[in-house]
Amino acid sequence: MNNFDDIYANNVSSQKILSTHYNSFYFDVLNGLSKKNKKIPYKYLYDKNGVRLFNEICRQKEYYQTRTELHILKNNVKDILSKTKKKESLLYLGGCTVLKAEPFLKINKQIKYYYPSDISKKILIENSRKVAKKYKDIIVKPLYFDFSENLIFPQEVKKRRNILFFPGSTIGNFSKKKAKYFLKSLTEIFNRETDLLIGVDLKKNKKIIEKAYNDKNKITKKFILNILLRINRELNGDININNFCHIANYNENKGCIEVFVKSLRNQLIKINGKKIFVKEKEKIHVEDSHKYSEQQFKNIAVAAGWKNVKNWKDSNRKFSVFLLRN
Repeated sequence: MNNFDDIYANNVSSQKILSTHYNSFYFDVLNGLSKKNKKIPYKYLYDKNGVRLFNEICRQKEYYQTRTELHILKNNVKDILSKTKKKESLLYLGGCTVLKAEPFLKINKQIKYYYPSDISKKILIENSRKVAKKYKDIIVKPLYFDFSENLIFPQEVKKRRNILFFPGSTIGNFSKKKAKYFLKSLTEIFNRETDLLIGVDLKKNKKIIEKAYNDKNKITKKFILNILLRINRELNGDININNFCHIANYNENKGCIEVFVKSLRNQLIKINGKKIFVKEKEKIHVEDSHKYSEQQFKNIAVAAGWKNVKNWKDSNRKFSVFLLRN
């Protein structure tokens, strides 16, 4: 039996998706760099090279998030599944790699369908084929779309009894207002047979957080500056990344790590012939990662229409995984 089928949530041709993605990237970069407070949306960090670098970040000693969350999932997978009322499918938002989904797929008496979704199409398809080959009793159907901009799911997916899986504290990349809106949108899209399993990075000592985004091997620096190299590769840019550095500081008032690339000199850059002047010490905002207390996140989830069933955390209270019910 062929247990792999690549379907697209956008319901349009692959070529049209790729064309739209290029135009969005070009528009978002030019628009963002034209603002007084320059910015580039964080989602563009994750091209093929960006995904490779991020996976390398996850193996760094300072980056506690991935190994801590994976430890929580592995140690509690049976308890989690016992509380999800026998859901039949795992819908993984941002599921470019399968690492965190594997504890659930291995116990495949419950999970019959696996829907990984991500914006990085090529890597998503490659990894989905590997999952289908490894777990022959599970039907694997990757969904290629940008869930940060729109939530469009095939009817086939919406009608199932889903575990919506949103690990990695990706919710932290949204502002608190957008996080609430995003969670609310999910309650409106999916029926009451859907549960949400979501990873949240908890508030903790500032030094621990900042080290996670400033590893001594400087892999995070390469990851962040890769967005400039991507502009050069895909948008005919002429950016010299040696003229920029990476900055990641924790804003305790906002409960948020703020990530920038900073210009080291006055410089004129070109993107597909368009000239943009960047001043010395000017910062380009690339990413935010909000941290929550347990109660803060519960409040946002409840305000968005979810009920908190249970949450699991590590012994050092660095990270928590919440099970929410529609």
